[in-house]
Amino acid sequence: MDHRLIQAALECIATYGYRKTSLSDVAAKAGVSRATVYRAFGSKDRMGELVVRHEGARFIEQIQEIFAAEEPPQEQIARSVEFALEFTGNHDVLQRMLMEEPEELFTMLIERPGHTAFITFLTEGMAPFLAAGPNAHLLRVTPEQAVEFTTRVILSLIAHPTTSLGGSAEIARFIWAAIGRPASPA
Repeated sequence: MDHRLIQAALECIATYGYRKTSLSDVAAKAGVSRATVYRAFGSKDRMGELVVRHEGARFIEQIQEIFAAEEPPQEQIARSVEFALEFTGNHDVLQRMLMEEPEELFTMLIERPGHTAFITFLTEGMAPFLAAGPNAHLLRVTPEQAVEFTTRVILSLIAHPTTSLGGSAEIARFIWAAIGRPASPA
């Protein structure tokens, strides 16, 4: 996918909102013909899906760097929670959609015929990486379950950031209690 078209779509959605963004707007922003955008995306729904996948891939790349570090898994989880909240909190498109078009965002993230749910996309992107990582043996659930559970917790924090759970270290402790093996008595 042409990065210019994805970037143009992101800029248009941040400016006009998803509902009001047209493929013609994206073409004008990218400086290409409408036909080029229609060939690339096919439809507005497909554009939305490709934008979500592009941003999801950027997110996964950063999370993989966190989990590649040689540190205890609870610290990796805390850093991933911090990163996820910072990434989404500073993401113009996501913030606009959360505030003004939550139903459109929800539609993009859920599973439906012909569309993979965002949680599934993240799980498929992260689980193999986690399975091959240095802390995989410390999980008491499968890597897929660990990623899915953590993603669901983080998505709930993004949707409703006010929490009594504490900061990222405390949240990581709760997550680790659910997915990690109990520490062996010394």
